[in-house]
Amino acid sequence: MSSVQHQIGIESLDIVPIVVDDIEEAIDFYAGTLGFEVRMDQAFEMAGATGHWVTVGVPGQDLQITLMPAEEAYYDEAARAFVDSRLGTQTYYTFRTADCEESVAALRDAGVEVIREPMEYPWGTEAMVADPFGNEFAVFEYAEK
Repeated sequence: MSSVQHQIGIESLDIVPIVVDDIEEAIDFYAGTLGFEVRMDQAFEMAGATGHWVTVGVPGQDLQITLMPAEEAYYDEAARAFVDSRLGTQTYYTFRTADCEESVAALRDAGVEVIREPMEYPWGTEAMVADPFGNEFAVFEYAEK
């Protein structure tokens, strides 16, 4: 740990958001189809309105995805504009795999939309897939060294 990191105290990247239209459908996709763990699933109250906080993650990995509802009663105008701009977009998030072509075939068999077939690059093989809400992800296999 660098001295600056020690002073600041940041330990890791922990949670990244994915905007979804339907929390229950998102849980079914990420946990049921992709096999992620549901880490948190809790209702809460904010600004007099009830919200829903859900996180999922790859088993054995600390990083979590929060399934952010496209519509929550407590969103202010700025939050609503941000959420609207993120639903159904390319996330630039990457799921790592040991075999990109095999993973893409399994994802397709599970009903996941494949946006771009695996392409080989000097650094690895990458494909693009989408969740039921149009959010796009890379599936990436590092090149052998």
